[in-house]
Amino acid sequence: MDAVLTCMVSDEIGPGSLAERFSKELSRFLDKKLGIALRSPAEALGLALRSLDLPQGAKVAISALSPLYYLDALENQGLQPLFIDVDESSACVAPKAVQQAVDLNPAAWIIHSPFGIRPDTELIQGEGAPLIEDLTSVVAAPEEGEQGDAAFTMVRTEYMDPITTGGGAVILPGSMKYRRLLKPLEEELPIETRMPDINAALGLAQMQNAESMHQQRSEIYELLSQALMKSKHHGFSPYSDKSVVPTAFPVVIDTGMNEVRQYALKNGVQTENAFAATPYARLQSEEIGCPVAASLALRTILFPLYPSMGRKNTELLVRILSTLP
Repeated sequence: MDAVLTCMVSDEIGPGSLAERFSKELSRFLDKKLGIALRSPAEALGLALRSLDLPQGAKVAISALSPLYYLDALENQGLQPLFIDVDESSACVAPKAVQQAVDLNPAAWIIHSPFGIRPDTELIQGEGAPLIEDLTSVVAAPEEGEQGDAAFTMVRTEYMDPITTGGGAVILPGSMKYRRLLKPLEEELPIETRMPDINAALGLAQMQNAESMHQQRSEIYELLSQALMKSKHHGFSPYSDKSVVPTAFPVVIDTGMNEVRQYALKNGVQTENAFAATPYARLQSEEIGCPVAASLALRTILFPLYPSMGRKNTELLVRILSTLP
């Protein structure tokens, strides 16, 4: 946290050298080209979409359970969402639904990794339309050569994310082609849209500890997973061993969601609806037409999972998960 304190007593609290350094460090960490750190995820995604210069009204494929700001960014750019249904076991875009979307020729794709589970994007990358890959949930443990064919890589850095700046996001081009498309738009950005140095300082501090924090979450996650196996409910299953431990513990409820949430609250633990801030939650199933996403949105909750939980809180969660009604 020394970087944050130093920034506070310096003259560089607004956008400046630390924001640029944070972007450089993240690009090096993920093996991408130099991008830019912005104040909001919607701004960052909007910048990537503008760089692609898609025609007005073009369709962009996204998961029905993607972060809600995807929808806002598309609307702001005059683009239409093409919703993809998800896989019941992982909440990732389902291969069959991806193939159906390919047949509709979307102008671009925006794909994320829900709860640290990497989707299979081989079919998407072979399709030809540019891909914007959101690596927010897997940034703590990047894969070598992570999605090298993505036009842009996005990393959100909000308070709930593995690497947080307290708010914002970084957009990184995947090649010099997309770096050249991004550069002129970057130069035109108002200073108010750029990430302040004080936020970037926190991000730099977080990056230094990313590996150790991920290891701590991994150990807690294993204990919670074993506890959940004693209940009638279940979590999500990764496609491979390339998944990353998430920053919250998802549970798919096989009975009533409200009953389970009340039970947790009665025992001192606050839970959240996992998909409350998604396109499905805003538009509902009539407009989206993704039945598996609709089912998961009504049955999935999040339990706390953070590195500094401590033994007492971890034992409490283990007890609650193993005895869920």
